[in-house]
Amino acid sequence: MLLGLILFSIGTVAIWIPGLPTTGFYFFAALCFAKSSPRLHAWLLANKYYQRYVEEGVYQRKLSQKQRIGIYIMSAAFMAIPFFTVPKLWLRLTLIACSAAQIISMEGFYRGYLFNNWFRDHKPVAQVEEFESSQDALEQE
Repeated sequence: MLLGLILFSIGTVAIWIPGLPTTGFYFFAALCFAKSSPRLHAWLLANKYYQRYVEEGVYQRKLSQKQRIGIYIMSAAFMAIPFFTVPKLWLRLTLIACSAAQIISMEGFYRGYLFNNWFRDHKPVAQVEEFESSQDALEQE
């Protein structure tokens, strides 16, 4: 549970720090909460940042081409700093490979070429809330 809180905090701070990914931290926080605390897991699923960055961005694949291009430009800007300041060829080649891997994997994911079955069993947040409210109603009877 503590690891989930730390990951959620870092993910929330990452919203305002360019170059630091938000989605990964929220995704792993959800995994930690799901394993440790149903209450925290339900709270995270209802959180507006989680819904925006993970539910819509990952599970529903609603990241537009314009948003993806913005991510690529920001990433390239941050990778340009070590690219032009460090004279090591191996580092420059590694940065180019990382940028290419990011673009290929994100475009493959959002266009539906890669990772199609990863979220096959995922229930949208609305379905989870309906299930929980029906469980609460059963408990009250």
